[in-house]
Amino acid sequence: MFAVKTNVLMIVTIIMIMSFGIFGETISKTNSETKLIADLLAGYHPSVVPSDNGPVEVGMGFGMGYFDFIDETKELAIANGFLFRFWFDHRLQWSADDYNGTQVITIDRNTIWVPHIQVENSVTVKEPTDGQLRVLSSGRVSFNQPLHIEFICDMDLTYFPYDKQSCNIEFGSFLYTTEFVNLTASSYPFVIPNASLVKSAKDFQVTTFTVKRNEPYSQFVAPYGFADVTYTIGLKRQSNAYTAKLIIPSVLSSFLILATFLIPAASKEKITLCGILFLCLLLLIALLHTTVPGTGETILGQLLAFSLFVDFFATIMAVVSYNIKVNGIWSRKDSDIMLKDIKTNSDSQSDSGDKTLVTPPSMPSRKLAWLRYIDAISFIVFSIVFVIGVSVIMTQRE
Repeated sequence: MFAVKTNVLMIVTIIMIMSFGIFGETISKTNSETKLIADLLAGYHPSVVPSDNGPVEVGMGFGMGYFDFIDETKELAIANGFLFRFWFDHRLQWSADDYNGTQVITIDRNTIWVPHIQVENSVTVKEPTDGQLRVLSSGRVSFNQPLHIEFICDMDLTYFPYDKQSCNIEFGSFLYTTEFVNLTASSYPFVIPNASLVKSAKDFQVTTFTVKRNEPYSQFVAPYGFADVTYTIGLKRQSNAYTAKLIIPSVLSSFLILATFLIPAASKEKITLCGILFLCLLLLIALLHTTVPGTGETILGQLLAFSLFVDFFATIMAVVSYNIKVNGIWSRKDSDIMLKDIKTNSDSQSDSGDKTLVTPPSMPSRKLAWLRYIDAISFIVFSIVFVIGVSVIMTQRE
């Protein structure tokens, strides 16, 4: 019994000694980090650029996770992701052996120098006002923070709804020229742009995501310029829904306009069909106007406008043709021919004793021949323009 109590007491003693050792080591490490930070920041001024024999090389990367258009009419887009920055600060170097083997510390962003980087084409940028920086004993500093950007994206809607867009996010600084800070795109694998990792809204698919360094304003502050890093996002619109509600009705309505030129010139049905198609085209143009963002001109809109003009022309021709048929437009020569034919028919019926009512001859078909020629020419011209317009639109699907 005594031996058992002795063993238990020894085990408890060993556990307590280990616990105190670990706790003491933790306290010692904490004290070392506290002393290290105090030593590093003694006499450190966060406004001074840590340039030593040349500009500070700042590598940056933007890991975008989500993209969407918040207002296509105003050409505004949003992007969410993480902004990564890396640089060396020679004032933050130390020997790990002097501080109990401490090789990495975290420092508040407001206590040391941080490169000023802004989104040059942004409307609003939401980012945390605080944050921690990771500093290595070699003086390498890394700063990672989430970013929510609302920025301007110029759109080309010529081939809507089969359009492809390209949006730029420009990171740069108007505070430091390349004499003090040289901003470059980071080559670290986890910040290299990757389109497959970017989620987008249902209307668009991210196809490409690339990065390029520029110096667009070097001519104003020669020999140094303001460097920027531009991320380019390639987008392709998901056009299936627009094909169903815009393209197919527009194409079918245009085909029916072609059919009106094949209906006899003086037919009432032609007037009715032209009127219905005119209303359909107006509705399609109104739908396109409410669907297409901004005031961009599209080939589809031009095709619908041309179809509306041709339908108006066909309606006018149908009304004129019908009035010619009903009211008659005769020359004096035509009237003399008609009276001669009526008299001849009347005399022949009198000789035979037939008292049937004499009917006038039908209107000469040559009076409407020129209208049929106009219909034929219009059919050919509109068919050519229609085929060209539809071909241009449909080739943009690929």
